[in-house]
Amino acid sequence: MTLSRLILAYIGLLVMLALTVASSYVDLAGFNMLTNLAVAAAKILIIALAFMELARMDILVRLSVVAGALWLLILFVLTLIDQPMT
Repeated sequence: MTLSRLILAYIGLLVMLALTVASSYVDLAGFNMLTNLAVAAAKILIIALAFMELARMDILVRLSVVAGALWLLILFVLTLIDQPMT
């Protein structure tokens, strides 16, 4: 892990933090949750690639990460379906 890669990850996470804070001040008429989930997914991707070094792992490790992410996505979708529409 090089220092420049860590600095880029840090800057990327700070940009994502700024987007999260900015989305709390802007009314996007219901798209705030979607925007925040997309920012959170980008943060997860930055952390997984930069700090966990998933790009250099074996295929079985990457496959288990993808399976866990898909399971989490299923749980999120089921939770969002259960919410009453207003």
